[in-house]
Amino acid sequence: MKSSKVKHRLYKGAPTHRLTMQSHEEYLELLLEQCNQEYEIATKARSQGHDPRIEVEIPQAHDLAQRTQQLLDFLHPRNTAEQIRSLTEHHEGNREMVALDLAFIVCAETLLYGKSRNCKTCNGTGEVKEGEWRKRECNACSGKGVIIEYKDGIKTITSEEVLEAFEAADKTKWRPRQIAMAIYHGICAGLAVLTEGILVAPLEGVVSARILTNEDDTKCLAVNFAGPIRSAGGTGQALSVLIADILRRKFDLGVAKVTSNEIERYKEEVGTYGRGLQYRPSNPELGIIAENCPVYLDGEGVGNEVTGQRDLPRVPTNKVREGCLLVMCEGLVLKAPKILKYVEALELDGWDWLRKFVKSSDSGDGERTIKPSQKYISDVLAGRPVFGQPMREGGFRLRYGRSRLGGLATTSVHPATMQALNGFIIIGTQMKYERPGKATVVTPCNEIEGPYVEFKDGSARRIQEMTDIPTGLPTDVDWPIARIWDLGELLVPVGEFIENNHPLVPSGYVTDWHNQVLAKKGLEPPASFMEAVEQTKQGVPLAPRYVANWNDITAEQAYGLLDALKLDVCEGTISVSDEWRETVYQLNIDISSDGVLEGDLSYLLLFSLKNRKDPAGENFNCGIDFLNWISPFEIKSRIGIRVGARMGKPEGSKHREMKPAIHTMHPLGFNVGAQRLVDDAVKDEGEVQVGIRWDKVTGEEVTTGVSSGQNTDYMEMGYRNLGIKQEWTKVKEQLGMFGDVGVKGVKGMLSKERLPEKLMKGALRYKHDLSTFRDGTIRFDAVDVTMTHFKPSEIGLTVEQANKLGYECTSVDDVVELKCQDIVIPQNCADKFLKVTQYMDELLQELYGLEPYYNCESISDLFGHMAMGIAPHTSGAILCRIIGVADIKGHYGHPYFHAAKRRNCDGDIDSIILLLDGLVNFSRLFLPGNRGGLMDAPLILTTRIDPSEIDKEAHNVDINWQYPVEFYELTQSIPDAKEAITKGGIVTVAQVLGTPAEYTGFGYTHLTDDANEGPKNNPYNTLDSMREKTKAQFALGDLLISVENTDQSSRLIDRHLLRDMRGNLRAFGQQKVRCTKCGASYRRPPLSGNCTNVLEEKVNPFTKEKELIHCPGNVILTVTKGAVMKYDQLMTELIDEYGCNEYTEAVYHLVTNWASETLDDPFEKKPVALW
Repeated sequence: MKSSKVKHRLYKGAPTHRLTMQSHEEYLELLLEQCNQEYEIATKARSQGHDPRIEVEIPQAHDLAQRTQQLLDFLHPRNTAEQIRSLTEHHEGNREMVALDLAFIVCAETLLYGKSRNCKTCNGTGEVKEGEWRKRECNACSGKGVIIEYKDGIKTITSEEVLEAFEAADKTKWRPRQIAMAIYHGICAGLAVLTEGILVAPLEGVVSARILTNEDDTKCLAVNFAGPIRSAGGTGQALSVLIADILRRKFDLGVAKVTSNEIERYKEEVGTYGRGLQYRPSNPELGIIAENCPVYLDGEGVGNEVTGQRDLPRVPTNKVREGCLLVMCEGLVLKAPKILKYVEALELDGWDWLRKFVKSSDSGDGERTIKPSQKYISDVLAGRPVFGQPMREGGFRLRYGRSRLGGLATTSVHPATMQALNGFIIIGTQMKYERPGKATVVTPCNEIEGPYVEFKDGSARRIQEMTDIPTGLPTDVDWPIARIWDLGELLVPVGEFIENNHPLVPSGYVTDWHNQVLAKKGLEPPASFMEAVEQTKQGVPLAPRYVANWNDITAEQAYGLLDALKLDVCEGTISVSDEWRETVYQLNIDISSDGVLEGDLSYLLLFSLKNRKDPAGENFNCGIDFLNWISPFEIKSRIGIRVGARMGKPEGSKHREMKPAIHTMHPLGFNVGAQRLVDDAVKDEGEVQVGIRWDKVTGEEVTTGVSSGQNTDYMEMGYRNLGIKQEWTKVKEQLGMFGDVGVKGVKGMLSKERLPEKLMKGALRYKHDLSTFRDGTIRFDAVDVTMTHFKPSEIGLTVEQANKLGYECTSVDDVVELKCQDIVIPQNCADKFLKVTQYMDELLQELYGLEPYYNCESISDLFGHMAMGIAPHTSGAILCRIIGVADIKGHYGHPYFHAAKRRNCDGDIDSIILLLDGLVNFSRLFLPGNRGGLMDAPLILTTRIDPSEIDKEAHNVDINWQYPVEFYELTQSIPDAKEAITKGGIVTVAQVLGTPAEYTGFGYTHLTDDANEGPKNNPYNTLDSMREKTKAQFALGDLLISVENTDQSSRLIDRHLLRDMRGNLRAFGQQKVRCTKCGASYRRPPLSGNCTNVLEEKVNPFTKEKELIHCPGNVILTVTKGAVMKYDQLMTELIDEYGCNEYTEAVYHLVTNWASETLDDPFEKKPVALW
């Protein structure tokens, strides 16, 4: 067996092999130069008119100011970017104050320099007809009914000039509709600044503003919110209301005075709203909000309709208003302290009612303690194991520190721990944990302790090599592990405590602390136990590498173990009888199968033999108190606290495909069958629904986005024959395709203007085994994982390649600091990335007649090429560069890169798109026309990451090379986390902003041998059935002394399996029927038994009358008996084998009886037993 000795560095300073890199400015210049080169290629390609627009549709932005102006159309002709920069300097980077000031400036500009007129397309209604009976939002005015044109002076005016002009203006000449539009613009602009200019909330989360009349004839402001306001987060939601309040005061509008019926309407909507809310206020609390909020909160109606308080005069919908509920419940209530902070700073009245929602922070006069928290295991899911009950022995031991793969919600464990847990956590797996945050993503670190494992032959030891544990599951016959007595250490950066405002928990006396104590005494770390004992004479505690888990046993156990030790002088060994094995396991001392104690932790036992005495009559809390009583030197516990944890979302990285997958955004009609093959559409060529457009040069009607060298204008929706047969024949001939091929399109498009994509693109994607996303790009989804330093060898780089990329190193094993816009892509997606480059090269040649750009033949040829990262809740992409591949189910990136996408690394999954693919193929005109359709779309590209403008969570990443002694001593008093900076010597990113150190020179405290180390596959993804996953989950629970399987069984049945059964049973009784052909659903089956969905309208050539073409599909049930009862047998087995609490078992029997009585057919013939 390999040694279980833990690796320790003697000195925790900057590694000597960290070499100087190119300057950050040089790096940014290279990125921008390559980015611009790809923009030039895309511009040449687009200029040929084969795309929806003649220009590239992803504008560049270099900072928050430019992003904000690019994001909102009504800001394009203004001087907003310069105004934001000026306000940022004035407010010393306080983004909230910048947002509040900018909102008023933009509002004033709209009134002073804007001229509004009714939209001619929709006659001011905001809607246009689509067919005979449908209406849709007007594209020309974006549903506002008003178009605003601006005077030229708006482009150069300064903030001061705007404010002076507003004060001098005659405000009586402005009509209520103009004021409402101006306030709407101000709210959107302020919200865009708050959300760093990349979220969809300002675009679609705030719909409109209105001036309403109260019952006492006073005027008030109403703001209409929609579902995408969720992406702004609670702070953005709350401050948008504060912005509205500030702006309504500028026009002497009164406060909103809601009626009793409107208050009751809010209450019913909160109760009816089906989606999750972070907080559901009680009815009295809702009444307080509605009665006192100075702005009338309104929203777009979605989902279910209310049953009471319908047709209210000031509420335009009878449906649940999702947007305003989010603002009320998650914004105003949860962010009340933040709103009050700015209310007090601005000396605003009318907000004191919010103090009722501020929780008191008074902790009383008692001593602060750390208590177990059940929150992380409130939801236990099938197939996702619990790794430890709250603060229970045997669970993860919290250790302070940051590996080079840690920070921004990323923590680290030993690779052997991943292996011992059967791969249920591997690199990129989300782990829900007890503290300091809610969730984390796990990475490897070899310098911390791995698990302590008991094998079936009776031996047990600390595992420090992953290969000492075989790959497999506890359900395997030859699985060698009997119990896991300790999961090892969980390395948590102190920045996580600061970010989550969690008090610092007491640190154990770990090697990091001890070595610094020795250094202050001029001593080196001890090479042996006796040297460590000798050092205690200098007034230092015993080295922690020789201290077992003595605080996990009682003083009586410690004395009994010492008394039972068997000393073999000849062999020089000590051993114990089987009676005391379990105590040895609790202490985590290595022991052989024949009972001989081994390793560093056994020396203290031998040393203590001569001093042992009976603790009877003494009052000791644990074994370590007893040891200090009998020892001539101080012994400190190396265990601080334990952290409970469970598996969250599994890791993942894959090519994103639509369901079902498609190759081209080209409409084929509804007669092509379920496969949606282009070849089938060609055989039955007909008219499809497309946008009818106007060629401004020839005046002709067209269906393409570009004609006569110019963009065309959308006019209306209609049905046209697109000549698909002719185009498809030409494409196949050009590409040498013969016979039927499997290129798939869409039956109909969901975009506003129904603009088809060229078939050539679909054919080439099919040829290269790729599919497209809804916006025309090819995407790869991967879990976000933090990396600040890497070795070229672990990401597939040679020294020459690393140097070419700007990383100075002399060996592939040098550790170099990652540049903030470089990423490492997952190995399992690398081949597909390579295919995208080959697809793009052939596309440039075949469709555009240009030279190929990438010329990639191997995966290593991808290194150095540009990409962009985007989070699904945003509308802005971040420029990045691929520098390597890692054998993980996720992608590595700098904390700045993830934070620029408004993400952390707690299990979030984001997309990566090759830059040239996005520039050439992306179009807004492909995006869905429904609310939220602009989310997850690269509407803007940020080319440069400014650390002061990213999500503030990254500012709490700690960058020390070691945590000082003062920090470890500070933790013993459980202080506020921010004292780690003021008193503990911790340095975070926030402290180096605006200096050269904000980009380079980051430190880390613990080494990692290999960023790829750990199991490669998670059983949750590899096991076939949920039953197999759950069996493996509970088999692992049997091994872990930190887990109580009865509790796990109770929680799983109550929170997952029973809820699934009840939900499906309810759905069975309320189910709709579905068409097998077109997917249309019906509350009740049509009398004809066939689908009645109207697919299209046609004009009869003989009668000239319009005819409705109905879908010929059959209808079927959507919920079956099998779906309802799928977990019934599994729950029975769990209760029989592991048990559960009485309440859960009783509910289980009630629900299963209910399901059986509902679903069983009394006339069904059942088999009769013959004997």
